[in-house]
Amino acid sequence: MSPRTSVTSRPRQAGQIGSRPNQPGKSQSTGIPVLPAVDFHRSAVTFQTPTGHHTYGTKEPEQLATALTQAVRPARWIPELGTLVVTVAQTGVRAGRNVGFRLFAY
Repeated sequence: MSPRTSVTSRPRQAGQIGSRPNQPGKSQSTGIPVLPAVDFHRSAVTFQTPTGHHTYGTKEPEQLATALTQAVRPARWIPELGTLVVTVAQTGVRAGRNVGFRLFAY
């Protein structure tokens, strides 16, 4: 072993402190900002986009509503994935944590 090589030196992996996080917008779709309304009785989510009014079903209306109450930025609709992404507050993570909800045609 050379004197310059440390036993504890390892390459950093994604997610470790000091590693560079994924850059949003470079390889990921940023989505369309929306203001969703959740209907608990029909398990439906409704929102407006530049292409018009949309209504989708969800299997988790309570969890979605809870995430929306904890949101730190507008929810984003990613039509290519059929996913509504809500960024919620998380201790120690300045940008928050993204939570995705799969929506289906209603």
